[in-house]
Amino acid sequence: MKKILLVDDQEDVQRLLSLVLESKQRLLLHAFSGEQALQVAEREKPDLVLLDVMMPGGIDGFEVARRMRDSAVTVDCPIVFITAKVQEKDREMAFAVGGNDFIA
Repeated sequence: MKKILLVDDQEDVQRLLSLVLESKQRLLLHAFSGEQALQVAEREKPDLVLLDVMMPGGIDGFEVARRMRDSAVTVDCPIVFITAKVQEKDREMAFAVGGNDFIA
C-alpha cells in the first residue's frame, strides 16, 4: 500500500486532498506543521509528500524539504509542493530545496 503524506496547516485543504486521493491502494498520512511533517516522514517513510509552503511556526515547507533531503531515511522521497504562492521565486526555491514538482 502506497503512503502519501499530506502536509498543510489548514484542515479544509487536508480534507479536500483526502477526498481526491482516498482509495484502498493508498494510506493517507497527515501533518499540520513542519515539525510534525518531519516526524511523520521519518517514522512512516512515505512514498510521496504533498507539501504546503506556508505553515505556522519556525519550519516552513521549504525547510521541511531541505531537512528531508538531508536525511538518509527521506532523501529519495518525492516532494510535490502544493501552494497558493504563485511567484516565480517561490517555484525556483521549491526546486532548489529538493522539490520534484510545484503546483500553484
